[in-house]
Amino acid sequence: MKTLTFSFAYVFLLTLTIPVSAATLPQPQRFVCNTGYKVSECLQQLGTLKSALSSYGAEKIGAWTWVLVKSEDWKPMVGRLGGNTNSPAFTVLEKRQTFLEEALFVPAGGRGAELLRVWSVPLDKFLDFAITHELGHGMCNTTDERQAETFGRLLREGKTPGCQAISSNR
Repeated sequence: MKTLTFSFAYVFLLTLTIPVSAATLPQPQRFVCNTGYKVSECLQQLGTLKSALSSYGAEKIGAWTWVLVKSEDWKPMVGRLGGNTNSPAFTVLEKRQTFLEEALFVPAGGRGAELLRVWSVPLDKFLDFAITHELGHGMCNTTDERQAETFGRLLREGKTPGCQAISSNR
């Protein structure tokens, strides 16, 4: 999953605060749906995303924007940006944004079968796989795919990874 730089317009903007411990100040997590979403679809998928993120301590990333993109728009958008169209997620570190494809949340034609073939990750586990990997990019402020995946794997195993240990394990 690749990090890319670009500008993007949003249709729905929902600013939600993920609760954090009293020891830190709350940092707003923004949840956005790109064009093409019905409000009900947007809210349902954002609820699923927020729930998944809460399992992994996403509040530690601070202010961040999570953007959902319709599957029919995903490959053209990512292709224009020069990214990996086989990946259903990417992060733009400079803008503190992560983009997630709709296929991570609901069946989207043949896209689910394609993702399963390319990544060999069961579809019911793919959202966790994608968000933990992207949290690795964001929390460790790294574009290194191996570091992000090591961080993500440790999160999925219920561990609390440290970025220093991951970057020294190259």
